Amino acid sequence: MTTGQRFIPSHFTRSGMSLIRIARELSDLQRDPFSTGPVSPASDDDPRHWVTRLNGPPNSPYANGVFAIDIQFLEDYPRIPPHMTFLTPVFHPNVSAQGDIRLAEFVWDQWCPAITIRMFLLSIQAMLSDPNLLEGCILNEKVAALLLKDKQRFEKEAREWTVMHAV
Repeated sequence: MTTGQRFIPSHFTRSGMSLIRIARELSDLQRDPFSTGPVSPASDDDPRHWVTRLNGPPNSPYANGVFAIDIQFLEDYPRIPPHMTFLTPVFHPNVSAQGDIRLAEFVWDQWCPAITIRMFLLSIQAMLSDPNLLEGCILNEKVAALLLKDKQRFEKEAREWTVMHAV
């Protein structure tokens, strides 16, 4: 260490604080998965990469489905949101064909470090029950158009996808 430099323990760095928060949230979710479903690291080597199995919300076309979601934490988490992607195909206007998820309340400019992964997962469940058709939230135009035109047909198709991919 050169003169004038101070040693800063790794747990006080942004990256160290991020890992502490990630570990705390993982422990909380594993201790009490509530209605979201089980969460675990994707591997023992990378604590910033999780996989969860999200339970489809009851009384929705996604009921009884279990949806795999990939969660990637960047080094600046919780100052910036994690990137979440459905690994299970989902027929929904707020989910792209690649599995990207658009939640209006969790876009970069509205993200708040107080938001936990549990809150995020509960919001995804709520989104499945109640699609957001506001401008900027739609990632699948064809699915959104079907929902607007024929809600019963949309729900039938969403149920079929759930049975085919998530049960």
